[in-house]
Amino acid sequence: MAKIQQYKKHVLIFSAILCMSACSFGPDFKKPVIENPSTFTRDGLSMINKDQATANIDFKWWQAYGSEQINQLVELALQHNPNIESGLANLKVAQANVRAQQGLFFPSIGAGYSLSRQNVGPILQSSVNSGEQIYNLHTAGLTVGFVPDLWGGNRRQVESLKALGNAQSYQLAALKTTIATNVVATAIQEAALREQVKTVRELAQASKDQLEHARRLRAAGYSSSLDLALQESLYAQAISQVPVLEKAREQSLDLLAVLCGKMPSEKLLLPNLQNIQLPSPLPNTIASRFVEQRPDIKIAEEYVRAANAQIGVATANMLPQISLTGSFGSVANFFGDLSSSANTVWSAAGGISQPLFQGGSLFARRSAAESAVEASIGQYKSTVLSAFQNVADTLYAIDADGRYYKTTLENEKANQTIFEQSNRQLKAGYLSESGVLLAQQTYLQSKINRLQAYATYFGDTVALYQALGGGWSKDQTQIYEN
Repeated sequence: MAKIQQYKKHVLIFSAILCMSACSFGPDFKKPVIENPSTFTRDGLSMINKDQATANIDFKWWQAYGSEQINQLVELALQHNPNIESGLANLKVAQANVRAQQGLFFPSIGAGYSLSRQNVGPILQSSVNSGEQIYNLHTAGLTVGFVPDLWGGNRRQVESLKALGNAQSYQLAALKTTIATNVVATAIQEAALREQVKTVRELAQASKDQLEHARRLRAAGYSSSLDLALQESLYAQAISQVPVLEKAREQSLDLLAVLCGKMPSEKLLLPNLQNIQLPSPLPNTIASRFVEQRPDIKIAEEYVRAANAQIGVATANMLPQISLTGSFGSVANFFGDLSSSANTVWSAAGGISQPLFQGGSLFARRSAAESAVEASIGQYKSTVLSAFQNVADTLYAIDADGRYYKTTLENEKANQTIFEQSNRQLKAGYLSESGVLLAQQTYLQSKINRLQAYATYFGDTVALYQALGGGWSKDQTQIYEN
């Protein structure tokens, strides 16, 4: 009966330890509160009609541009970009750190064996080894150690590491979005530059023809040296654009290759400008829900969670700590005697420690943890504000650059009509060759302006996808639920 009562007592003590281990000191995480506006811009500017707005962005949003070559380039980049490989490895590191910290919830068990040859001298020999002064000693056994997580310090540490693991997962999602947007933007820019190079060469040829015509007129005495100098200047201006655009295009090709994980010397399948379409409708979202769509905001939130958990870690370190240890094994003079029950040895021990004075370091660490939370909350708010600014800037850019692109398109059409009519008038004898060449140059320059505006406007639409989160969703991310 006494043994049963003693057993119940031990069970109650062990249960009490487990119950205490369920407690976690320190404040529980609360998501930072920040006011979400109803619109992104001061005047409620939207890039499209609200009736055409799409609430959710497709995960493979780049397919909205209707270019198979762009789709292939993005998939190639997502598979081979070395930064993604590095991001995956960093995520694995964070996940392994979580598993390592979770291992402290369990007892540590170790096995050992040692062999020693000892000389204890004549005074101790009888009590140690039956009269033998020099002898061998074989020791084998298991050791068990356990530190109960009474105040939840380890749980808070695991919580902090999980938050950092989540942040790394969101970081990987943000990286993929950035790479995809860079690939799409660069591919469009390269296609536009390719067309600009072709057009500017036509412009240079037209300017050359105009210059030759001016030289003939000057030689015949029908124009002044000033008129000739003016045409020479115009030709120089036209021809000077060629190397500038060629350099920009080649650098775009280099960037595109590296984004796809290839060497700059390798060739890629490139889209043609006429095969790239404007996404319709453009993406849109509700401003009040925006904070859940950007991975960088979720990263900042997880950093707040990680810092908040460290307050509990610092608090737990200020409280008493209990340690339990035990060992079981055998000690014998001969290896074969280790299995004998007569040589069995064991021990069990428990201890408790309470920091009394450490020069204020424990209080300072807790104060530092509290300040770190304040800093992370400030960074979170800054990230949210920057994200809203990013969207607002992009919306204004789309609005302004869209209107500018429309005017350059109209100007190009008008100049094209003038050039075509000038050709007809030349054939009918109503217009000189000089007038046709001038009309051609004006038309080609307006085409170059339209191509530049096109690249800028379409680049803004790509930036909008990234600003709104790039199709990222929490369901597609490896996260820990705290």
